[in-house]
Amino acid sequence: MTCCSRLVALAGTVAVLGGAPAARAQSPTSATPEQQTRLETVALAKARTEAFRRLGTLPLAPDRALADALAGDVDLDRALRLWARTRPRHGGVRLYSDGVCECDVRLEPDEVRAQLAQLAADRPQPPWDSDRLARAAAGWPVIQVTGRATLDEIAAASGPPGWEDVSAAGQELARAAARADAQAALLTEVGRLKVTHARRLHEFLDSDAAVRDAVRAELERAANARVELAADQLAVVEVRIGLRELLRIVTRVHQEHYRGSDFEAADFRQMVLLAGREEVAAIGLAPPPARTILTTRYEPLELDVPPWAGATLSALGRYEPTDNESPDEATRREAARLDALDHLYAQMTKLVIREDVPVGAFLSYHSHLKSDVALFLSGARPVGRPVTKPDGTTELKVELPLRRLWEILRRAMTVEEVEPAAMSPSTRPATAGPR
Repeated sequence: MTCCSRLVALAGTVAVLGGAPAARAQSPTSATPEQQTRLETVALAKARTEAFRRLGTLPLAPDRALADALAGDVDLDRALRLWARTRPRHGGVRLYSDGVCECDVRLEPDEVRAQLAQLAADRPQPPWDSDRLARAAAGWPVIQVTGRATLDEIAAASGPPGWEDVSAAGQELARAAARADAQAALLTEVGRLKVTHARRLHEFLDSDAAVRDAVRAELERAANARVELAADQLAVVEVRIGLRELLRIVTRVHQEHYRGSDFEAADFRQMVLLAGREEVAAIGLAPPPARTILTTRYEPLELDVPPWAGATLSALGRYEPTDNESPDEATRREAARLDALDHLYAQMTKLVIREDVPVGAFLSYHSHLKSDVALFLSGARPVGRPVTKPDGTTELKVELPLRRLWEILRRAMTVEEVEPAAMSPSTRPATAGPR
């Protein structure tokens, strides 16, 4: 006779609840300090990567997103990605007892607008003007994302953090692509050097294809490169070349390939004096090709998943000041957020797992999960900006995806073999008779 499995949460009597003691629940996996550091590094890197992806979805115009502007400008894409991958962590690290780590990154519309305005100011042909950028940014949402790393992902990995699911070939291809990007960035960077007060080196490079190719080849030969497989799954190559070595390169190329009359060899010696630094540096970035990411063909099967596991709760928090209070904006926003968490908790405890068993009742019998649930609740995301009304009341909407809650709760559930539904004789499987 065939059987199937199901998750058993509670069965309506205290006796059954007591029949699934904590000793039989999934034991929490304690991470070593080294593993905790790796978990935090990977989780934060994943959050930054997702934050950059969402940056690309911000609209600059009704029919044009930021990603469209980045697609046509490699230097701009690189500069914005370098900024995004340095964003600080928002809030604390959530390290759960089952070896799951979560980190948040938050990007406010004003700071994104300021960074884009700065990038545009540094370019000879800005991809957007400040007025249009300000109008577009007024409608941008707050970007807050969560990065997640699990102990299972990193425990057996011996390679760089964050590259656990990338093949060796993918790592090498990413390194090679990042080197090429770094060399292109270095050529652009040296092109910005002033040769005279009126001319820059890029004018010399653009004078002839042979000149540019010769300088590029010499830079690839002479520049010092440092390669890193960063945790945000980007190969990062930093290349540097000293000004004196660069002087020798452009002087030799001038003698062997230059056919114009706008530049003299003496001009390049002045370039070193005008630079005011000892070397030129540039950074190249490249992700691994998608085909080299190791993925499973099928998603794992789960039984008895409640419908709310894929949903998101939301709540509106309010802060109402008293006559004697005049807190600053940050204090009012935090008070409204904490009020919203109270409302979320009240909603969460009423969620039904199965057979009319709510989350609140389940936690009352599995107190070892409460610390993880509290940690999960602290990760609720504010939606948009807080709104302050004329009477001083501050409101803030928050949301909380519930998938992680289900993962926490199911650790305390047992798997039970049950009989399938009654079948008619025609569909019942045949049994072997006596021989």
